[in-house]
Formats: sequence, structure tokens, C-alpha cells
Amino acid sequence: MLTPEERQRIEDEESRRIAEEHYREEVRARLQGKLKPSEENTPSSNKWIIVIAIALVGIICLVVLANQYNKPSNSGNKEDAATTTPLPIPKTRYIPITQKIASGQITVRAGGEIPYRVTITPDMVDPVVTGNFTAYGGSGNDIQAVFADQMNYTNWSNGHQAQVLWGTQGKQTTGNIEVKFIQPGEYYLAFSNRFSVFTDKQVSLEVELNYKKAETYY
Repeated sequence: MLTPEERQRIEDEESRRIAEEHYREEVRARLQGKLKPSEENTPSSNKWIIVIAIALVGIICLVVLANQYNKPSNSGNKEDAATTTPLPIPKTRYIPITQKIASGQITVRAGGEIPYRVTITPDMVDPVVTGNFTAYGGSGNDIQAVFADQMNYTNWSNGHQAQVLWGTQGKQTTGNIEVKFIQPGEYYLAFSNRFSVFTDKQVSLEVELNYKKAETYY
């Protein structure tokens, strides 16, 4: 389908062709002596000269308009660059996470202990272990407990001096646990009944690890 500019160009070319054809006929007629000298400047001749001039002017205008239309526009490029949608900026939010370490009731055999391993990874933000315990059994209804890194837990478990993150003051019936971690690593929460030779102990406990996890969104 032709555009208005193409249709106008075809019409102008057709008018020019017709005007040129008439002009050639008059020129041939004068060369052949068919026209009298007095007829050369008749109104008819002037009319065709005007038509040819108008057609030529129209063609020139179309060429100029076409060049302007096809010429790259710097202002347009600037507008396109200005209206380009910027890339989204990532944001960070922190999702709270809770992991159960121990829950319910356990039996700590006489002369034995029960450890729980807790792994703290670098991606955990503000990790903290919280909980509580209550011991039953024997004459004292008591238990010993400790929270330490792997090396110090091993020393404590074997009766040696150890630097712990949290621990009971000797034997206890009940207590609260709260341990905040500064660096990642492997840690142990242990309940010991090594001091009892004959009596098993029942321990009710609820212990969990809480931390935040970073999450990126747009």
C-alpha cells in the first residue's frame, strides 16, 4: 500500500512527464516550421512553461523533504537515552529463621552424657541459642550442662579445665540457656550425668537456634 508521500511523488512525476511531452511536441513543431513565429509566445505556450516550472519545484520540494525525513536526529537519540528505564537497584532484607536443637524429654544414663552439635555458618546473621531445661531423678533432681566449641567441649567432657560459652554452676535442677555467637564454627550443647554412679536422670528441655538470613530483592 502506497504512503501519501509516495502517491504524491508518483502524481508529480506523471505531471512532469506530461508537461515534458507537450514541451517536446512544441519544440518539434517549431523545428519543423509548423508553428508561426507569432505563435511562439501564445498563452498556450506560457501555460505549459508554468506547468513545467511548477512540476520541477514540486520535485525539488519532495527531494528536500525526503532528505530531512531520513536524516538522523540527535535530539531524538538524546530523548531516547533520557527515557531509558534504569536498572533496578538490589535491596537486602533479613528473614528470621528458627531451628530446633532439642525438644521434649531425654534420659541421661548414669555415668554418661548426651551432646547436641550446633553448626554456625558465615551466612547466619546474629545467631543465638536460647532455651531451658529441668532435671528429674535421684536424690537431687540435678544435671550438669555446658555449651562450648569443639575443643573446649572435649576438655570439659574428660574432666579437664575448659573455657565454655555457657554452663551450669556445677549440678542444677533447672536453668535457662542463652548463647550468642561471634564467629562461625562447630559447637556442642551437652548434658552430663557422669557424677551419678547408679541413677539415670530425666531432662525436659526446649532449645532452639535463632538467626536472620539476608535476602536480596528488587
